[in-house]
Amino acid sequence: MEDLSQYLDEFLADARDRIDSLSNAILTLEKIVKEGGSEEEKKAMIDQIFRDAHTLKGTAATMGFMKLSEVAHKMENLFDLVRSGKIEPTPELIDVLLEFLDIIEAMVDNIEETGEEGDFDVDSLFEKAQKFFDQAGAGGGKKEEEKEEKEEKAPEEGEGEEAEAPEAPPAGNRYLVKVYFQKDAPLRGVRAFLILSDLEELGVVVETNPERKVIEDGKADVDVLEFVIETEEDPEKIKTVVSRHPEVEKVEVQTLGGETVASGEGRGEGGERKYEVTVYLQKDAPLKGVRSYLVLQDLQKVGVVEKTEPNAIDIQNGELIDGYYFRVILRTNLNKEDIVKIITKHPDVENADVREIGEEAPAQAQPKPEKKEEKKAEKAEKKEKKAAKGPTKTPKVKISKIIKVDVSHLDRLMNLVGELVITKGRLEQIAERLGDRELLETLSTLSRLLTELQDEIMEMRLTPVAEVFNKFPRMVRELARKMGKEVEFIIEGADIEVDRTILDKLGDVLVHLLRNAIDHGIEPPEEREKLGKPRAGRLELIARRERSHVEIIVRDDGRGIDPEKIKRKAIEKGLITPEQAAEMSDEEAINLIFLPGFSTKDQVTDVSGRGVGMDVVKEVVKSLNGSIAVYSEVGKGTTFVLKLPVSMAIIQALLIKVQDEVYAVPINNILESIEIKRENLKSIGGKEVIVLRGEIIPVIMLHELFGLPMPELEEFPALVVDLGAQKVAIGVDELLHKKDIVIKSLGKMLSHISGFAGATILGDGSVVLIIEINGLLGGGRGGI
Repeated sequence: MEDLSQYLDEFLADARDRIDSLSNAILTLEKIVKEGGSEEEKKAMIDQIFRDAHTLKGTAATMGFMKLSEVAHKMENLFDLVRSGKIEPTPELIDVLLEFLDIIEAMVDNIEETGEEGDFDVDSLFEKAQKFFDQAGAGGGKKEEEKEEKEEKAPEEGEGEEAEAPEAPPAGNRYLVKVYFQKDAPLRGVRAFLILSDLEELGVVVETNPERKVIEDGKADVDVLEFVIETEEDPEKIKTVVSRHPEVEKVEVQTLGGETVASGEGRGEGGERKYEVTVYLQKDAPLKGVRSYLVLQDLQKVGVVEKTEPNAIDIQNGELIDGYYFRVILRTNLNKEDIVKIITKHPDVENADVREIGEEAPAQAQPKPEKKEEKKAEKAEKKEKKAAKGPTKTPKVKISKIIKVDVSHLDRLMNLVGELVITKGRLEQIAERLGDRELLETLSTLSRLLTELQDEIMEMRLTPVAEVFNKFPRMVRELARKMGKEVEFIIEGADIEVDRTILDKLGDVLVHLLRNAIDHGIEPPEEREKLGKPRAGRLELIARRERSHVEIIVRDDGRGIDPEKIKRKAIEKGLITPEQAAEMSDEEAINLIFLPGFSTKDQVTDVSGRGVGMDVVKEVVKSLNGSIAVYSEVGKGTTFVLKLPVSMAIIQALLIKVQDEVYAVPINNILESIEIKRENLKSIGGKEVIVLRGEIIPVIMLHELFGLPMPELEEFPALVVDLGAQKVAIGVDELLHKKDIVIKSLGKMLSHISGFAGATILGDGSVVLIIEINGLLGGGRGGI
């Protein structure tokens, strides 16, 4: 096979998409069956699964990954039993199908790392699958081969009576066909495949030498072929069918006892003919360029390709006529049927149209006028196609507009834009100092162009959260089954887009939250029934866009979080004192789950109990310049709300001043800015508040949070921020201006400091800390 490494990345991307699609479709099918969905829904899902498995098998074989193709083929056969109605998609079958996906995914991972599938033990998995084939009365491949071997050996071993099973035909119907090639015969591999195809039309080919796989792969470059065929046809017909092939020198047909019942010299077909061959691929087939290239390669092996439409390079790149077919003018000594067989053996080929051109028309006397009319029509069609050559190029342009870019290039590009933003800030300060009008106008244009560039790059980095969300239905199902719970898992807003960097870190966070919901939150079915709840717990994963940020919500209808139990566990673990617990509100107690080492589980399992999880969630969310809030009601359930920026590379921030120091506050954390007069401040429980449009809002000076002396101001600006459960007004000395800033990490040495998301560099070179409001005020709900 030719080197197809140039297509490897495309194959891997498509394979991963197919795996995700299969996983979700299989789980959706299970849900449809369980909930009694319509037959139309069930059939549509079954067809999708079968189509994805078939395509995965075909593309793997195309790339030369035969082990992967074999596993996908076995899974396809297993699901064919469901499609044909022989077995139902029970939970046990779903488990086996998901195990197939695990093996396939592991092979794809190995291909990405090493270029090979790796050595995986699939025998035990195939044995599990075989039970379903046996249940359906289908061989599934392995059993049939064993049965055929036994049937073949039976006469030789003299076990006639035992061998006479109703389905076994008499030994006289089995023949050994020996095919001798001419010594200088080219393309023996292709010819062997065509002979095998012809024999399969006459009966069942029980055994081959060399192995069937070698012949089917077109690699049977041998002098003699041997086939054991089981058929009702006459031996003379077998000889005639085989001997008509060019390059065949002699054919012998023998009984299994060794008696020759038919033999003859190879006749071939003699003389070359010219054909117009049109190859149609499935419109939704992946890797069309690879598939077309391999078909064209096979045609070149059996003759001379005089012309292609489009040209060979476009065909190889997948730029086909109307996006799914191409034509070839082929000169060969093969007949039409053989050419069609060569083409249609390839997966994803929908059809092949082969028409002889040149010498065929004069051979028929009567239809001459019709032929002329047909030729005129063909010429007219060709003229029309030539005239319309420009428009037919349009699909090619569309295809070429879509390219795949390594994420590292986008990261580098984003860093460069970040540096440009800092440099722009420096230029703005210089322009303001010089007061040059022309420079200011030019800088304004530069600023606009840079903003557009920044927006375009940020748009390129946006990825649907579905890329992460689609991994979870499988995880939820397996964990629920393992823990003996029933869970209805619902996903909403999977098309919401966030920055790739955020998405990469979001996966681990959601794994912790979902596992906790199943382990701690949702009760066993029996317990839920006693409480008057449905047997199946409801678990929701929701994404939605809110202004300049994204909200990710994980909600369950389970036990909820008991604040008193949380306090007791925290005291037991020495995380708080009894005095502190007594002073805590329920909201503050619930937030104790974010402390390192905290867990309500008495026994350690592979799911929970180690006290590692929620503190990690909080740290990751904080590193993303986001916030996390938890809402819970005992007996009703728990909701976690994550607020994350859409992008965290370049953000808009408001610069503020406190005691001559400048700080940056991300705009997405700010609801509004207000001016507060001291005379309007009220005191509730010893804390200052302000009434804003009928709502009581606590007021905290940033000086107090930083441990700075409190100024005596009669009037001061404040930022109103949302902490999830309540709003808070943060007083500062001065509001400066809004600015695009580039977030720089504080580094490992300072990463433990709460209240700061990072730092940025202003145009004058000064470093400004970026305030992380949620961390500064105590980590979320009830933290003040």
